[in-house]
Amino acid sequence: MKPLALFITLALVLSPVIVHATEEENTALPFSVSLGGQAAKAVAGSPFAKIETPVAANAALEVGASGMIIINVASANEKGEPKEGDTPAVIVIQSGNKTTLDKTMDGRKFPAGNYHMAVVADGKTASVSFKIQ
Repeated sequence: MKPLALFITLALVLSPVIVHATEEENTALPFSVSLGGQAAKAVAGSPFAKIETPVAANAALEVGASGMIIINVASANEKGEPKEGDTPAVIVIQSGNKTTLDKTMDGRKFPAGNYHMAVVADGKTASVSFKIQ
């Protein structure tokens, strides 16, 4: 088989696999995340999913994944982007898939404001912006 024909054949066979993997990697919500009883919703054209209504500083957090779940919460700007230089608070769920925002490893309490959380589970990361009232 000529090199060009081989390349075209491989491209046709592998392109659906590559496109599927790329779409999966670009999603802000590879698994469900809810905060304060609200499901995070993907926003078209945004790298972050969003919780629409502000939540309490001790809001319930539920993740649609299993195993060890690590959550980093950092203050954010109005667009939901993490503020540069801010040290994130860490929340770890070792068994189950539920916790609350006030269960940080350092005991930090979140004041009212904008936040971003990265939820890591099952080898994937969900990115969610939210507000605390």
